Amino acid sequence: MKMANVYYVCFLGLLTVVFISHENILLPAVRAELYPAPDFSRYTLIKPRLYHGREKREISTTKSDDDTYVHHLSINYDIDGKNHILDLQLNRDLIPTNYFKEYQKNGKHVVNRPNKSDVELCHYKGKIRGIPNSWAAISTCNEESLTGVVYDGQEMHYLQKASNNDDLHFLYKHSDLVNNNNKTCGYDDSYKHQIKKDHEFNRIHRYKRAAETTGNVKGPYNANRKSRYVELVLVVDNAGYIEMGESKSKVERRCKTIANILNGLYAPLNIFIALVGVVIWTEHDEANLSPTGDTTLANFLHYRRDKLIKEHPNDNAHLLTKVTFDYGVVGKALKGPICSYEYSGAVSTDRSSVVGLVATTVAHQLGHNFVPSHWSSCSLEYLALAFEHGMDHCLRNKPEALFDSPVCGNGFVESGEQCDCGLPEYCDNNCCNATICMLYSNATCATGECCDLQSCQPKTAGTMCRSADYECDLPEYCTGQSEYCPADIHKRDTEICDDGKAYCYKGSCRTHTDQCKLLWGDTGKSSNDRCYQLNIKGSRHGNCGYNKLNQTYFKCNDEDVLCGMLHCQHLNERLEYGLESVAILSHSFIEHNGSIIPCRTAVVDLGINEIDPGLVPNGAKCGESKMCVNQKCVSIDSLRAAGRTCPNNCNNNGVCNSLGHCHCKDGFAPPLCDYPGFGGSEDSGPTTDPEGITTTSKITVAESTNQSSPFDNSNLENILAEKLKLLPIIQEELNNLSAQITDIFQTLQSLQHQINETKANNTCMN
Repeated sequence: MKMANVYYVCFLGLLTVVFISHENILLPAVRAELYPAPDFSRYTLIKPRLYHGREKREISTTKSDDDTYVHHLSINYDIDGKNHILDLQLNRDLIPTNYFKEYQKNGKHVVNRPNKSDVELCHYKGKIRGIPNSWAAISTCNEESLTGVVYDGQEMHYLQKASNNDDLHFLYKHSDLVNNNNKTCGYDDSYKHQIKKDHEFNRIHRYKRAAETTGNVKGPYNANRKSRYVELVLVVDNAGYIEMGESKSKVERRCKTIANILNGLYAPLNIFIALVGVVIWTEHDEANLSPTGDTTLANFLHYRRDKLIKEHPNDNAHLLTKVTFDYGVVGKALKGPICSYEYSGAVSTDRSSVVGLVATTVAHQLGHNFVPSHWSSCSLEYLALAFEHGMDHCLRNKPEALFDSPVCGNGFVESGEQCDCGLPEYCDNNCCNATICMLYSNATCATGECCDLQSCQPKTAGTMCRSADYECDLPEYCTGQSEYCPADIHKRDTEICDDGKAYCYKGSCRTHTDQCKLLWGDTGKSSNDRCYQLNIKGSRHGNCGYNKLNQTYFKCNDEDVLCGMLHCQHLNERLEYGLESVAILSHSFIEHNGSIIPCRTAVVDLGINEIDPGLVPNGAKCGESKMCVNQKCVSIDSLRAAGRTCPNNCNNNGVCNSLGHCHCKDGFAPPLCDYPGFGGSEDSGPTTDPEGITTTSKITVAESTNQSSPFDNSNLENILAEKLKLLPIIQEELNNLSAQITDIFQTLQSLQHQINETKANNTCMN
């Protein structure tokens, strides 16, 4: 529940009612000179000292001679005689390779896609030394000026430069916010009517996500298979641009700072923010803005749908506006439509000079996009439930970072490093020298699922490091040589699954009914095949896909109707996958043999680049020895002919994997599973340890669990007996071959004799 408490403070805390007297730690005359933010009733003045994070020397600026920023930074400051230290590192994942900046010039749009050398990265993340559950997000872009947020495990603090003439900074407490009771996030259900109006535009689509990460990601240390990544675009209205002195660089810098703080707020929830772009309305607003928050939100979401997402794919977009909304509303968002093509976005008022306050407002609205409820101590449960319902579909790919050069201490094992466990102050790894990112002399590994961190040696071969997910996946095992688990491999596409009802595709086994259950719960099942004839029409009631960008339906060919739109029967009227409020539910009925058959469909919006789960899944059976692939009914033979095959069908002692190699059963050896061996494959590792299988420990484990080791005497005898049965057959074949060779030899001898006689006769005639 620690994360839940952090979440409560970060988001719900923004709306907490606080009444505090208007007191200050300085005299009024001094306060007037320093101009503290009017958002807080009091503040603390601090004078931060900067230190190089690795060299431990004091520095006056975080900017290096080559115009880059130091990778590791420590910030020291004193409050009431107590020293506080922030240990920080550059947030290199903040800016992805597809980052862009767009603005208006002479009535046209200008889009810049800068190189690494053109992007200023001066944004840090980290924590307070010695304080568990703390975190910090600090930007150092304005020379000695520090801006950001620090969470001390109990309360949020906002950091802001006090003046341009000295090193003093304001440090505000979140609990000292004034007039907080008059501000609301504006979340309610008043926008539902707009959703219903726009349903007609929310159609089926079929696009495959383009921004997949290539290669295995060895880090960061705080990321894992369940991490989620939000590719965010921030849009700044014309008034905001003018207030920033019509400086595009200042606006862009402020947006990066906001995104960096967002990342700090969400990282404890295993959600990471990547700023894919900044749009600045330098000449005019491209959406009509109104003091009515609902109207502004509706217009901005239309702008995202009709223009922004077509040109710049994103998971979520957010408008920062200088418009003051009615009734003290500081932001507007819909509940739960994260990833959706239509409604994944929000608006927030850029209401304060303290950028951390603006960032927490944005974070709050983004939070509404995540879960269909108000933020509370139960938000983690709502978040997990939303993800189970597929609301995280577009968040599973990790964007490739623009700043990817090797840096010791960032948690990534990169070129030239043997290990990387983060900063030395926080590394608890006994195998890795965190100062130089090299292994200690007695260690051969320090990271990875297959490294024993007690012995600093690779785990025994045959140790399972990744279990199989469902029927079409394959488990992976440690090899005994590498610290990393082998790449995730699955069964070859077209392998039969679910008792012949479907075929494996990309590691999944999905029938028509499976997909209906996904959408509608346990009562869901595929409707009568006659319903699928509606897919020939190419309408909202039946089709083979829909392109949202040009609003075009695709008709199914006669042979492909079972691979088009999914038609279900169910008792549950509530959609169980995706967000029902942004889905289109269609009900058709047909008559067959005197009965009325329901044909129920759903169009589920999971994002512009995501496959609509309301379509028949790949691998579903559409005929004898045929399966659906991309809404086409294709024969198994043609798919196998075009794909990878395994020799001799792995001799019926294994299964063909997705790389065309045999994954052998226990007791048989790759590559062909035709001899006794240790199971597994050359891709997934052995299922048992080839070297330690006869040791006492192995025998003890097998006996204690009442399980037969794959290489005990009885098993070997069975294997040898099977092989011995083949000996008579092999002997007979050898005898036949020997007889054939003898016949050939005799024939050759006869021919040679005839040649010799011919030569002799020719000699006599001469």
